[in-house]
Amino acid sequence: MKMVIRILAVLLAATGWQQVSARGQSTSLDFLSKPMLIECEPEGADACFRLQFDFVDETGSSVNVQLPPANQLASHIEIQVDGQPVRPFHAVTTAGSLNRTRRPQTTLLLFDVSGSMLTNDLAGQSRFEAAKGAAAEYLKNFSDGQDRVAIVPFASRDVEKTVAAARFVDTRAAAQTELDALPRPEPRNNTALYSAVRDAVETLQQHRRSDEEQPRLILLTDGTNDVRPQSGDDQGLLTGPSGLTAAASAVQQSGVDVLPIGLGNRQSIDEVAMTRLGTRPPLITFDLDALHKAFQLRQLPQDGTLTVTLQAPESLGSRTLLAGRVVRFRAKATLADGTVLVENRQALWVAPPVATPSFEGTATDAEQRAFLTNARLDRGSPLLFLRPFLVFAALAALLAVLWFGVPRLIWPERYDHRAARPVRPEYWPGAEPVKRRDNQPAFRQAPPGFETAGRGMRAPIRSPGEHTIVRPVTGFDPNKTRLS
Repeated sequence: MKMVIRILAVLLAATGWQQVSARGQSTSLDFLSKPMLIECEPEGADACFRLQFDFVDETGSSVNVQLPPANQLASHIEIQVDGQPVRPFHAVTTAGSLNRTRRPQTTLLLFDVSGSMLTNDLAGQSRFEAAKGAAAEYLKNFSDGQDRVAIVPFASRDVEKTVAAARFVDTRAAAQTELDALPRPEPRNNTALYSAVRDAVETLQQHRRSDEEQPRLILLTDGTNDVRPQSGDDQGLLTGPSGLTAAASAVQQSGVDVLPIGLGNRQSIDEVAMTRLGTRPPLITFDLDALHKAFQLRQLPQDGTLTVTLQAPESLGSRTLLAGRVVRFRAKATLADGTVLVENRQALWVAPPVATPSFEGTATDAEQRAFLTNARLDRGSPLLFLRPFLVFAALAALLAVLWFGVPRLIWPERYDHRAARPVRPEYWPGAEPVKRRDNQPAFRQAPPGFETAGRGMRAPIRSPGEHTIVRPVTGFDPNKTRLS
């Protein structure tokens, strides 16, 4: 009997360990928002980033994990910034409530119906059919009478008119009817990505019922912004860097939660543009299962989050160094039981294409205290702290050389004070120039009152009684010239 109990205990222990291991493998970190560039301290030049995560299972649902103590949480998290490992100086969790009230959802599904969506590369399905199937998964969580959804196609023709005519329905059956009625992509269609996103967030703002409601835009596309007015596309569609900036600004000002989903691979999708257009990191997937998981979005408020703040590595330590950069973030967290979790997809931070990026927020009081406490005073070489003084000294030395050295190299005779001599000695009256033994011309004798006291010395200053008398020439004839 004892032997049987022991065997059962071993089996139960093994089963429990397998469950823990399976949870560790299926649980991952999920970026809830894009990385935010913040100011670490008032009037500070250091660049810091704030990241927000949640712990989700393989279906995208939030799960509870056993985290280390609060005072050790930051040391158990590692963020890779462009491949450079960085430890955050501040980490805090916000505990989620078990009795949370589900808020109504107003969602707009924006479908790309350009010609490339007909490509059959998702488990034997076209990108368009795969996107429709994933949207059908999303509708399974639809709550009749509480949620609203609009399903809108876009290409490159009649974009504004089509998006503005979005029809929001409040039943799952009506939503499925709208999904089934989506027009099939046509090969001649292009992709007005920027204009469609801008018009979609404006439409969601107009249909927002209350401030407590969080409107959501889910974008499904497989390419880049591609408009060709010469081929019959709409006139005035957003294009180029300025068009992307205008669409991204509309998203930020609207307060709409935008999740971009790219169908295909990273080589064929403009990931930078997708990042700037979304409020969450974009999902670029070539896997049908990952696409279905992306639509299994949580309907509950995201109040159980992990927020970390880190200082940018030395190579990206200032806003000037961040100008024009695309910074990629990866995350890893170690739980209290030693299980290591990684993020399910990397997040990008994209700087403006031309100007130096501005801070997107300021550090909280707790973040500022943690930053000052953990400031890396020994970061890098000691010369790093002397750099401002060395730069000042180098500029002062350069000015001294330009002011004192260069003129002496160009006009050395003007700075030869060994003897007082005229610039044009041939003007002095007297004998012909005297030749020294070294066959070099000597200085002419200076006029009375201008003699030097000795070679290498200046003549003493004359007393007030020693006047220079200038006498007029006698017998001067004004009609006579030197040639007459």
